[in-house]
Amino acid sequence: MQDDSESMVDTLAVSFGQCVSRHREAANMSMVQLAGAAGMARAALWRIEHGEVLPSLRTIARISLALDVPVSRLLDGLDISGVALENRPYDKG
Repeated sequence: MQDDSESMVDTLAVSFGQCVSRHREAANMSMVQLAGAAGMARAALWRIEHGEVLPSLRTIARISLALDVPVSRLLDGLDISGVALENRPYDKG
């Protein structure tokens, strides 16, 4: 069972993936073309677009450059409704 923080990441990942997919399609690029232009594997881009991973800021910047859109535009419309405004518990694990 997922806790709230995992659910929040999933929501963000899915929302971001949808934004990337919309911008890629608007640019008339295939996944292979965008992945190549961003210097990443097509499988990695697939995982982002399908909300399986939430990419790092560096990866977001590379996708943004490859799509020739500002990062802010790439993030426009991102669903942040599930983002909690509290600190997660620290686990020394």
